[in-house]
Amino acid sequence: MTIASSTFDELAGRLDATAGPSELIACFHAIASGFGGIGFVASAYLSDDYSRILLYASQAQPFQSLDAEGPWWTDDPIAARLAAGEMRPFSYEEAWSDPLPSAAPRWNALVAAGLDSGIVFPTSRPPYAGGVLVFAGPEPSQRDALKTNAATLHLLATYMHAAIVDLAPDKDTDGIIRNSLLSEAIEGKRFKLSERERDCLRWLALGKTAQDIADIEQLSVHTVRSYL
Repeated sequence: MTIASSTFDELAGRLDATAGPSELIACFHAIASGFGGIGFVASAYLSDDYSRILLYASQAQPFQSLDAEGPWWTDDPIAARLAAGEMRPFSYEEAWSDPLPSAAPRWNALVAAGLDSGIVFPTSRPPYAGGVLVFAGPEPSQRDALKTNAATLHLLATYMHAAIVDLAPDKDTDGIIRNSLLSEAIEGKRFKLSERERDCLRWLALGKTAQDIADIEQLSVHTVRSYL
């Protein structure tokens, strides 16, 4: 199922109308809730240098506690797929189906918190890695809604994530925004998709095929498929 263009534009407009990172995070959380989501966590970093990493989420726990236990990204299966260049949304629980022994306690903590299903939406290309993981609610209808609307949420997640990165927010005291990308070493790096890549995702969310998008954007089908 796809949504009408007017509906998509209304949702994107809600994100555009927010003032500051906290409002933007809350707004995306509210939008995702309408599509079966119960929360999200996101990150942006250089895949070959984790010295500066931006982490933020719709709620502090259990992520703040997990962060404190150590550098989770060294054995995280989602981080590995993002760093490898995965660009299509993929299943959160599938990515965690066979974790390294060192990562298993983290998965158990997430399951205990009721965060055992969801979809990962990649938002960057290597060597810049980033993604937004939206957790699905426990009801089958919530999980179905999240899968059905994955293309729309992918684009909205990309919009939200790009804005957060541009704002380069400072770490807050609530545990929602943790760490910062502000660093001379990574200033100006592309942690978000290009405008053309976002345009292609927008057409996909509105139900267009790769051939349709190629015709509209005057690109080759091969190029469009590489974006999607």
